[in-house]
Amino acid sequence: MVYGYGLDLSRCIGCRRCVYACVDENNQSREPQIHWIKVLRMKKDAGVDIMGADAYYAPPTVPEDEYFYMPVACQQCRKPPCVSACPVKATWQEPDGIVVIDYNWCIGCRCCMAACPYGARHFNWSEPHVPEDNLNTRMHYLGNRPRPRGVVEKCTFCIQRVRKEKGRYPACVEACPVGARKFGNLLDPAGEMQYLLREKRVFIFKEELATKPRFYYFYAT
Repeated sequence: MVYGYGLDLSRCIGCRRCVYACVDENNQSREPQIHWIKVLRMKKDAGVDIMGADAYYAPPTVPEDEYFYMPVACQQCRKPPCVSACPVKATWQEPDGIVVIDYNWCIGCRCCMAACPYGARHFNWSEPHVPEDNLNTRMHYLGNRPRPRGVVEKCTFCIQRVRKEKGRYPACVEACPVGARKFGNLLDPAGEMQYLLREKRVFIFKEELATKPRFYYFYAT
């Protein structure tokens, strides 16, 4: 089993339901807010313009005719620069492809954040706060257990779901109202991931950096 992720840019409507499903599932701090998923809004006629993207858009309704949306989170790289940058080996790649962090080992040096070209890692500058009645008690040591101040955290493909509750999708996949998100086993020749890699127009974010993500953007047609 090697996990992979697909995101249909032609379907995403920029509603950010994925962002808040991720917050709820993974016990991300509400105050101060930490989001593992960032949704970028870009002009259709400008193409993928990361420097000109707006991550803080607030229109009255979405989608907007002149824009498209590109959610960005950890790309679960095959060659993760964050792993080699960590001086204490607090982050590594698991056999199923998920890049994890042991929060007990992390010393908060933020070398991994500097190494990540996707802005996918987040540092707890203040003591994270999750209201007790909002706490997701289905936890994984390397995933969504509450993190302390002074450590780095990131997406783990909802490791507590896909491993401990076999057959479940990450929370963002289940929350997407338009079915833009796909998830599955990259080693399954008959699986959905291999189908989209074979049949769709696939776009790899910052492919030129040779980090070899397991996160694939694609277009339906």
